[in-house]
Amino acid sequence: MTTKATSDPLKGFTDALPDMSATNWAMFVKPQARMAEAMLKHNIETLEFLRARLVRDRQFLGTLSKAETPTEAIGLWQGFWQKMMADYASETDKLASSVATLAEEAIRSASEEGVAMMTPKAKSD
Repeated sequence: MTTKATSDPLKGFTDALPDMSATNWAMFVKPQARMAEAMLKHNIETLEFLRARLVRDRQFLGTLSKAETPTEAIGLWQGFWQKMMADYASETDKLASSVATLAEEAIRSASEEGVAMMTPKAKSD
């Protein structure tokens, strides 16, 4: 039976940057962490909206099931669709703003990484 040797997943990276100091490493990682945080905030906002929307959808079905006439049911459907469209319009605005923030963060992150990579290392004697 042969065993597969485990490899360091960062080996290619550390080979490319063998003399990276802790300070330079932090300069490289911080923009990545901020970008990941911005993306996670975006995902949380989306999931919170979907959760709230699904709860309202479920509640609507309960309300609709209590309608006593077709006219009442049509009125309920009309109100439901109007509110749903308003919710999606509002959320679209929020998500567009979030995507713009993500794009700005990506540009800032790439710029900072480039500066970090191009800044000459201080030599200690």
